Amino acid sequence: MAQRLVLVAHGPTTGTRDLLFGDRTDLSDALAIPPTTERVVAWGSGPEPACVATARALGGEPELIPGLVGPDFGRWSGQPLAQVATAEPEALGAWLRDPDVAPHGGESLTEVIRRVGDCCDAGEWSPGRTVVVVAPLVARAAAVHALGAGPEVIFRLDLAPLGRVGLSRAGDTWRLQQLGSGPR
Repeated sequence: MAQRLVLVAHGPTTGTRDLLFGDRTDLSDALAIPPTTERVVAWGSGPEPACVATARALGGEPELIPGLVGPDFGRWSGQPLAQVATAEPEALGAWLRDPDVAPHGGESLTEVIRRVGDCCDAGEWSPGRTVVVVAPLVARAAAVHALGAGPEVIFRLDLAPLGRVGLSRAGDTWRLQQLGSGPR
C-alpha cells in the first residue's frame, strides 16, 4: 500500500499578520478549525505550539517530529518581516535571492529543504494517510523536495495557513499529489 503524507500548514497565529520569522506564537483566539473528515492512520506535528494545537483541532493526537521543526532564522527569529526589511535590507534581499545564504546566522533555505527532505525520506510512515501539521515553510520545503526542484522554487509556492501539501510514495520517490487549500 502506498504511503500518503499530508503536510498541513498550521492555522493562523497571533504572529501571522506580522509575518514573524520563526513564528512560535499560539493560534489566533477566534480561530475555529473543523475536524478533518478524511481517514487518517497516524498524526504528527512539528514541535511548535501552533502545529500541535492545529493537529488536535483537526482531530488528531500528534506525535512530535523534531526534524520537521520550522527553520532556524538565527537573529531574525521572532522579528517581523517589515522590521528586518528596515534594519537589514541588503541581507534580506540576499536571503530572498539566494537559497544558499543565511545572513541571519541560522539555516539557509537549501539546508531547510535538505533537512525536511531527509526527514520525509527516513520517516517510517504507516501505509495509508498520515497527516503532519508543520510551519508553512516546512510544507513548502517538502513540496520542493518531492518535485526534485531547485531550492529557489520555494518562493514560487504559496501556502496559506491550513494549506496542504499531499505527497505519496510506493518506493523511494515522493510524488506531489496536491498543493492547495485546507483539510476536508
